[in-house]
Amino acid sequence: MNIIFDNNKPKYIQIYQYIKENIDNNIFKSNMKLPSKRDLSLDLNVSLNTIINAYDLLLSEGYIYSLEKKGYYVTKQLSITKSVNKTEKIENKIKFKYDYTTNNNMDFNNSKLNKIFKNIIENNEHLNKTELLGDLGLRFMIKEHLNKNRGIDVSVNNIIIGSGMEMLKDIINLIDIDDIYLENPGYHKIAKLNINKNINYNDIDEYGTTIPNKRGILYSTPYNQFPTGTHMSIARKKEIINYLINTNSYLIEDDFDSEFRINSNPVTSIYQLNREHVIFFSSFSTTIYPGFRLSYSILPDELINKYLNTYSGYTNNVSTLIQLALRDFLENEYASHVNKIKKIYLKKRNLIIDLLKKYDFLEIYPDKNYLSLLVKIKKNINDKELLDSLKKESIKIEMISSYDINNRNSKTLIIGYTGIKYEDINEGLNIIIKKIND
Repeated sequence: MNIIFDNNKPKYIQIYQYIKENIDNNIFKSNMKLPSKRDLSLDLNVSLNTIINAYDLLLSEGYIYSLEKKGYYVTKQLSITKSVNKTEKIENKIKFKYDYTTNNNMDFNNSKLNKIFKNIIENNEHLNKTELLGDLGLRFMIKEHLNKNRGIDVSVNNIIIGSGMEMLKDIINLIDIDDIYLENPGYHKIAKLNINKNINYNDIDEYGTTIPNKRGILYSTPYNQFPTGTHMSIARKKEIINYLINTNSYLIEDDFDSEFRINSNPVTSIYQLNREHVIFFSSFSTTIYPGFRLSYSILPDELINKYLNTYSGYTNNVSTLIQLALRDFLENEYASHVNKIKKIYLKKRNLIIDLLKKYDFLEIYPDKNYLSLLVKIKKNINDKELLDSLKKESIKIEMISSYDINNRNSKTLIIGYTGIKYEDINEGLNIIIKKIND
């Protein structure tokens, strides 16, 4: 096996993922024999325990099976046909030298989390499935985290654990409402989920998302609207509450970016104003790393009961290992970890501001987004042409129009810094400036 290790994840996780992906892609065929633990340990130059932990994880998920005194074999797999757009397939293979998006975390390196993973596996705590709502201990830790950091007091019985935004699919499909309203520009991934709803788009004004004119499920990022960075006013929040009550609608409140607020206190969430019509949603992928796909939601009493009844008999779809690791990480290390990452991000952010503020054709908005900077170009440019030219220079970056369903020209760059090394920032920005001036 040829595995190139990085420092972002424990080695046994990387070995597990490598074998898992090769099985999923039918490269490692059914009943194929895998190398012995000792042979693979020598081949990859890692400890025997590292291989044991990786194989134990594959065994627990059913990817492989063992035969006494014979070794490990690939479990018989059902082949899954994937329909992939050819253009997207080519696009995904592009390697960018300068990544100014917020989809990666170059700065995650937490040995304490790695140790937590290792301890859980060595003690075989991760072998059993967890209940539908998720590990109770983790839900207690999330309850404490919300109380301390967002001023939200909630029962653990209303918290559910899920995998990324996909968890919202199961929630939305419970609601007997035909229309869902997304912010525009905004994060439109919900529109790609398998939900039987009519998709509508609401414009953003200076106070936040505008309000639909009929009953629906409204998705919003009120704390820090992505990508415009608009902070929803308390007046708009109250207007939304009245809309929800008068039309018997629901709001999905995405708490995006709240962990990385800069020099500000947490603001009142809409959930705190109305618990009957608001579904609170948040994720740990931005604070830990994107591959750590664990999210949670707080459901109103009516929906939590419907959720339990509808999905009775199912277990939680997030691996027990990930849940237990996060439980321990939240309890002992999470606060210091976030503070460390914030300092790294703030250093990058300040560098970008210092490098760009000398250009009078740029207007920087330092009080908008927290994982990125919005930069308005005061020149007659076309968003698509600029993005295409930057892509040719190995620069991955987005503009507000990238998140607009109508691709309206914005002349506003979203300069993220979580996926780029500090020492590469200046060189990449110089290329961006040159392309703007071409």
